[in-house]
Order: sequence, then C-alpha cells, then structure tokens
Amino acid sequence: MADCCEEVRPLSLSALVLSIALLLLSVGVAVNDHNRHQAAAQRAMDDEAGTHGSTLDASMARARTITLIMAHNAAFRGFYLQPGSRASKLRRGSTYVDGANDALVYLESLFPRQIGELCFIDRSGSENARVVHGKRAPVSDLSPDEASNPFFGPTFALRPGQVFQSEPYVSPDTHDWVVGNATPIPLGLQRRSVAIVHYELSVESFREQLRSDDGDYGLHLVDARTGRVVVDNSRPQKVGAPLGVPGDRRFAALARQPRARGVTMIEGHVAAYRHLGAADGNANDWILVAVATDRAPGILGDVGAASLAILAVALVLMTLAVFSLRASRRELETAAASDVLTGLPNRRQLMTDLEGRAARPADPVVLLLFDLDGFKHYNDSFGHLAGDALLARLGQALERSVQPYGRAYRLGGDEFCVLADASARAEVERLAPAALTEHGDGFAVTTSYGAVVIPGEAAGSSEALLIADQRMYADKNSGRATARRQSTDVLLRALAERHPSLEGHLGGVAQLAEAVGRHLGIEGEALDHVRVAAELHDVGKVAIPDAILNKPGPLDDDEWAFMRRHTLIGERIVAAAPALGAVAKLVRASHERWDGDGYPDRTAGEDIPLGARIVAVCDAYDAIIADRPYRRGRSAAVAMDELQRCAGAQFDPAVVAAFAAVLAADRQTDAATAA
Repeated sequence: MADCCEEVRPLSLSALVLSIALLLLSVGVAVNDHNRHQAAAQRAMDDEAGTHGSTLDASMARARTITLIMAHNAAFRGFYLQPGSRASKLRRGSTYVDGANDALVYLESLFPRQIGELCFIDRSGSENARVVHGKRAPVSDLSPDEASNPFFGPTFALRPGQVFQSEPYVSPDTHDWVVGNATPIPLGLQRRSVAIVHYELSVESFREQLRSDDGDYGLHLVDARTGRVVVDNSRPQKVGAPLGVPGDRRFAALARQPRARGVTMIEGHVAAYRHLGAADGNANDWILVAVATDRAPGILGDVGAASLAILAVALVLMTLAVFSLRASRRELETAAASDVLTGLPNRRQLMTDLEGRAARPADPVVLLLFDLDGFKHYNDSFGHLAGDALLARLGQALERSVQPYGRAYRLGGDEFCVLADASARAEVERLAPAALTEHGDGFAVTTSYGAVVIPGEAAGSSEALLIADQRMYADKNSGRATARRQSTDVLLRALAERHPSLEGHLGGVAQLAEAVGRHLGIEGEALDHVRVAAELHDVGKVAIPDAILNKPGPLDDDEWAFMRRHTLIGERIVAAAPALGAVAKLVRASHERWDGDGYPDRTAGEDIPLGARIVAVCDAYDAIIADRPYRRGRSAAVAMDELQRCAGAQFDPAVVAAFAAVLAADRQTDAATAA
C-alpha cells in the first residue's frame, strides 16, 4: 500500500503541476482575449470620438467661414455705403431691406433645418432686417434694441474678419436653445464696423450631427469648464427644457482633465473623448465624449469553459486572484501617493508621513516648503513642455540632494517640500535651495522657502504647514521686492539722467496707477506690478532723440512712427531683468487703445492687460495737466472731461470711472485736511 502511495504521489504532484500550468495558460489566454477585446473597444470609441469631433469642428469652422463670406454681401454693405440715411432705407418696400432679407434667406438655405433666426443689426442695437424660419419680418416688426443679447457686445468688440460664436442661450424669437454666430460688416480698412450680421444655429442641429451609426455607443457634448452635458445624442433638445442633461454628472472628471484626447472608463463603460479646439471668437469650450452602450466585460467574461472545468485547481485560482488583487492595490496605492511628472511622493503621501512623524515627539523633524521664483516667466517664455521638463529636473535634483537626510515631495504646480530629521536642518537648508535653482540665457529660476520644526514650533501637521507657508511667502515677498525694486531704481535713474523732465511725470503716474489699481480690487504682487509699470512705461524713450521728445509743436508722421517704437524698446529693456518679466508685458501694452487703434499690437478691449489700461488713463491725465514745451498744462477738470470723452474709444470706461472715483476721494481728503 505504501509502495502504491509512493507511486501515486509523483503522479499527483505531476497532475497538480500540469493542472496549474494549464490554469495559468488558460488565465493567460483569457487575459490576452480580454485585453484584445478591451483594446478593440477603446479603438472603436476613439475612432468615433475622433470622427464626430472632427465633424463638429468642421461644422463650427464652416459656420465661421460662411459668416465671414456673408459679411461681404453687397446687400449688407450697400445698406450703409449707398446714399441716404438709415431711416430713409428702413421703410416698407425698401429695396435695401428686401436685399438684406434676400441675403439672410440665402444664408438660411446654406444650413437646412439648422437656423432659426437671422438678422442684420445696426450698431445702435436696432434691426435692419430679420428672418425667422424663412419668414421675413416686416419693417414695423423689427426690434429697436438688440443690444442686450449675449452676442451683441462681444461681436462689436471684434474687428472685421473675426467671428463671435456664443455659448448656448435661449433665442427670444424661436425659444430654442441656440448658438449665435455673428461678425462685423467690413466697410473698408479705415472704417469702424457699423453693423453686424447674426444668425442662430439650434443646439438640436448639433445633436442631429452627433447621431450614431448604430446603437453601440452614445455621443455627448460636454462643457469643458463644468462637466455639464450640453448635448446628448439620444435626447432631443425640447423647447422650454433646460439645456442638455443637467443631472448627468458622469463627465465632471473630464472637466479637470488637461489632456486634449484620451480613453477612459465611465461607470464601467469604455469611453473616449476629444477636447474640441477653440478658435478665436468661439466662447464655447467643449469636449466630445463617445461612450460604449454595453458595459465592459470583466476578465472572467473571457475565461473559457475548459479553464472553469478544472475543478481540482479552484483553490489555486482563488489564491492567484487574491494575490492579483493585493498586487493591484499596492500598485494603486503607490500611484495615488506619487506625482506623475517628477515621480516624487505627492501631497497625500506628505500628509501621511507628516502625521506619522508628528506622533513621535521624541524624534523631532523639520518641514521645509519651497515655491519656485521665476518659473512662470520661464513657462511663458519657453512653453509648458519645457516647464514640465524643468520641474522634473529640479525634482530629481532635490531628491538626490536631501536623500541622506530625509524625503522630497512635490505638492503641485511649482511647490516642493522636504521632510527631514531636525538635526540635519542646516545641511538641508543649504542643499535644497541650490538643487531647486537653474540659470540660463534669459531666465533665472530660484526658490523661496519656509521651515518649521515639529514639535518645537508646531504641535501638529496642519499648524506646521500653515507656519511654513507663511514663512515661505514672507521670504518670497522680501526677495522679490528687493530684486524688483533694485532693478526699477536703476532703470529710473538712467531715464532721469537722460530726460530729467520725465522724473516727476513718472512718479505722479505711478501714484495714480497704484490708487486706481487698489480701487479696482488689485492687490499684493499684482498691484506692485502696476505701480512699477507706471514708473517704467516711458523707459523706452531713452532711445528717442531729444529733438523729437522736446519738439515745441506737433510731431510729423515719421516722428510719430519713431516715437511709437518706445514701448517695444521699453519692453526689451525691462524684460532684461528677470524680476520684472511681468512688468515688461504691461510696458509694451501701455499705449494700446480700448478700440484697438493703439500701438504696437493694436490690441483691443479686455485683451489689453488691466494694468496697462490703468497706466494709459493715469499717463494721459498727468500729461494733460503737465506743462509741455508747446503749451501750458490744463486744469484737472479739463483733463477729467477729456478722459470721460475718450472712454470707450481710447480708454477702458471702467478704468476711467475708477479714476474719477479715486480723484474725487482725494479731493475730499484734501478738503478735510485743510479744514
């Protein structure tokens, strides 16, 4: 019997080994099949997202192109270019109105069943012509005021050749949810736009474009800012109903996704998304998501019957599953505690480690928080890819430098952290800032930091982080102010030596700009940027000949062309100091106009940095009240009247209003002091 058992035992072991081998093989085949099926589903969803995303992009681009073409229609341009007043042309039977209506009807024919309302609107807000679902509105029914519609203001802020595509809104005429398309009517290179042509594409027409070829997937148009579903291809957009599907929050995570495309899982369904490219003038930021109708099968769904039939190895299969789950859990925990870009532990891991060290008061630890100085300038100058590469290099350098004493972390953005033994504080404070420093042609990235000892200076992790953060920003503000102030003082001294007459002017403009900026809610470093930009906005005039600057009369065209170069020269001079990188951009834009007729870039409206708009108003006021070689200065009241007259054309009306409020408050203060 013993001999028989001895003979059976090797056979049993061989059978067990063979069963395990067969099980592993069957699991491998099942996994391979599962991965293949999953990859096929992902490719299918990615193809659908790409195809329909391209279709939607092309549709929006076609709408922009046709809008621009229609803006050149002779009927629209002739309405204003032909002799006669607008009122004389707005009468029953007018050929001008008929021509405009014909053009609108033709435009409607280019988008069958997609357009609800089309209109031709004067700058005053009054309609010149309107067509709704092919029906021409009589002159007596034309609206006298369309200025409150969401497309009106943004469109008139554009130059001819640009198109504004609005976010979805409810049309006041058709009551459908629509996306407005509008463009100014060009009347020649030097003439401002006096009218716009506008039409509304229904949101339902976008849903029609997103019809799936079969029932294997659904398509959803999602607002990239909020994650809200704007269009669901399976749900018609009804009149009077809310936009899209307000209660569908499945795609909220995609609103925080920085990548332009990708494949993901949404509630067990394979999904692919495309972030649609936003063109200039398009107020919409959309993500197109394709979601498989059927849930993705688990790996057990691909296991063959033969593998499941191996009953003798069921326990082994269960054990392998447990090991697999444990391994996956460890991998997820590692990924959740690591920064993807640098590979360093992230904030979550820091909090875990910090809580653990804080619970051991006999083992003191030092916490150091770091924030990079100059990184934003580097990112703006060299691009986000170069910025990411720099963060990775600095993170690796920090890890190597502190490895003997503690652990390095990346908290996000340009913030890093070190947790080390308190006894090594001096060495870490010497090595870590050096590791987070990099210099090159046109840039200098350094770091500010704050340190705190636990439990000596803080009882717990939250208090320690707060103290370290406060000390870091105190260090940052101190260092930045010194570097910026030194650079500013050097440039102002050079300008004063070259043109002594500008010294008082620049100081007055700076004081006014700081007061107006504070009134408008600017504070901290941003307010300092405005003040310094006001001090340095004329620094480029060091390159302007005295004969032009001091000419006792108006400048001719050639002299003006030379003078207008001073903002570009000033930007180059200021940008040479890394601490003044943000100020240089304000100097460049300090002579732009609200209506886009300024220099050097002809930027208009809110595209001009707010700080530059403030400097422009304060500079103009100070120039008016100051004595010039060819005239005496005028009164403050005359200067204020001139600013208000030019508000909306040369100056930002909101800044002019804030300036007036600051001036009035100063007068009240002076009166109270005198009394």
